Amino acid sequence: MIEVLHACPANCATGGPECIHAFVAELNKTGKVHARIWYWDIKSYPPMPQEYEAYNCEYVTEMPEGFNGVLIVPEVYAHRVLPFTNCTRVIYWLGLDAYAGWHHSDRGAFLADPDIIHIAQSEYAYDLLRQLKVKHLYKCVDLLNADFYEPYEEQPRSDVVLYNPAKATPFQHRLMDECHGITFKPITGMTRQQVIETMRGSKLYLDFGEFPGRERMPREAALCGCVLITSRIGAAYYDGDFAHDYKFDSKDGHIWAIARVIRYVLDHFTECQKDFERFREDLRADEERFKGQVEEIARAFNEVQHNHSGA
Repeated sequence: MIEVLHACPANCATGGPECIHAFVAELNKTGKVHARIWYWDIKSYPPMPQEYEAYNCEYVTEMPEGFNGVLIVPEVYAHRVLPFTNCTRVIYWLGLDAYAGWHHSDRGAFLADPDIIHIAQSEYAYDLLRQLKVKHLYKCVDLLNADFYEPYEEQPRSDVVLYNPAKATPFQHRLMDECHGITFKPITGMTRQQVIETMRGSKLYLDFGEFPGRERMPREAALCGCVLITSRIGAAYYDGDFAHDYKFDSKDGHIWAIARVIRYVLDHFTECQKDFERFREDLRADEERFKGQVEEIARAFNEVQHNHSGA
């Protein structure tokens, strides 16, 4: 069976690492590979956050001697994959921010190497990599935590606008400052259940961040019934990633118009919520889509390893 190692930052419980653990768990379910986490940059033991124990992923803290299987790294670690020429090397694009900071020579090395496999988490990344003509390219959506897909009974909601303070841009802060009399609530310092309860009790989620990939919190808010208002930057621009029409350019001249839309949504929530039915259906369909895409990737790993072995 093909051996797979997926590099992952240790001691880190955020969206990217959760995506990696879910991906490794699903790879193992295919029965075609034996996949494990390889924790990098360990700060303390155990390196696996408690939040990810439910994925039942095996892990290592160093590469096994003689390993020549499949090595997957998220794009933030791409510069560290080139020396492992005895492996089938894979870059898993969970975002595109790192690409903008790569040295020009590194870009050429990653993108022109015909042996490197690329997996795109978003339509945004997939489109760019397709334009750059990488040889091996696959799409693989990621899943949110299972708790967000649970059905719930709709209850009256508060006139509250939620946002992620870690992603709020200067433009978003200027916009919020102009929305006099509107209550904004940051999603921070909460347990997952508290986040879910807060989202199911609020009307609107606001995000004018950069959207380097399929950002998790806006999708979580949509599944919890919130209306989204977002930028048109990065993955937010692509209907394949965020299928809704409440998108705006991050320009100061648009602040007044966006503020009017925010007030309209709060006053006409039931009507506006219906505009997100297709997007919520798309998000719920991700589970089957994810399984099929991981199955295809597992087959590709076997084919590549078969060709490398000369069998």
